[in-house]
Amino acid sequence: MRFVYLTFALLMAALPAHAKDLTSITLVQSSQSFNFVPLYIAQARGYFAEEGLKVNVVLAGGGPKAMTALLGGGGQFAASVLLDGMMAHRKGLDDVRAMATLSYFLNRMVVRADVAKARGLDLSKPLAERVLLMKGMKLAITTPGASSDMTIRYLAMTNGLSPDRDFQIVPLGGMSSQIAGIQAGQVDGCACLPGVDILTKAQGLTVDLVKPGELTELDGVTYGTLYGLASYNKAHPEVARAMARALIRTTILIADNPDAARAASRSFFKEMDEQTFNTSWSTYLPYIPKIPLISREDFERELAFEKTVMPPAAYKPVSYDDATDMSFVIAAMRDFKR
Repeated sequence: MRFVYLTFALLMAALPAHAKDLTSITLVQSSQSFNFVPLYIAQARGYFAEEGLKVNVVLAGGGPKAMTALLGGGGQFAASVLLDGMMAHRKGLDDVRAMATLSYFLNRMVVRADVAKARGLDLSKPLAERVLLMKGMKLAITTPGASSDMTIRYLAMTNGLSPDRDFQIVPLGGMSSQIAGIQAGQVDGCACLPGVDILTKAQGLTVDLVKPGELTELDGVTYGTLYGLASYNKAHPEVARAMARALIRTTILIADNPDAARAASRSFFKEMDEQTFNTSWSTYLPYIPKIPLISREDFERELAFEKTVMPPAAYKPVSYDDATDMSFVIAAMRDFKR
């Protein structure tokens, strides 16, 4: 589905007037990373406020924790990854709805440069050979059951290893904790939050473990995801619509003026110097969606990935129609197409 967007000059006519009183909502975010750049831009450019929202962001320290907080009343919306909502539905928590794509999957995995050298790990070797050379490594993830965990398990299981027997999987939480763990030698590498790989490579600490395109089954699948609750959205459709409109405005800015979008997200990555941030932005820009719809095809590809890594007893299909609600994004897209 593709839409031709109007220029910003014409779009201004579609924007609502500033509300006297903003509706205050809480967004529970799994971590601070490039997975959620559209949200940062919407905050920095004032799009949420112009749509009548005051968005308070709470960092949860991992996707499953963000989902727990959302379902427990800790917020009205959450930002995590697509896997987290599917896992909620498998537990019977079917009030959760994926509302928009915030980023696509990019398989960023790095290993400490000294470990790579000692083990003879380099990208000239076939992936299966590299994975075998990783046996015994300590690999960082955000939290058990998160997509970072699943990615490591997928890499092991599709190359003849047991993730629990052959790797030591270490939950380290967010971006700063992953970087600190690598710097201190606490772990040998990580399934990284976006930005960790760029920063540690710039410091000479790490090298890439996987080349772009080597995990083609996952490339381009919805990753960063905006979540809401069906019950809340039904009771407050104007709030859900405002969230969607702010995200559409963000995608328009990224498409029309990527330099302005980059500048808007800069303050959210204070730990990066300018060169590292710019490199990260260039690396991840192609993985920020032009249109924030979650397609059935992407949803089914995510399910196929999960089926590979989950125990048969734990895996069960999840319905696209039950787990997603694209109506607010579609309506917002129509608003800006006029």
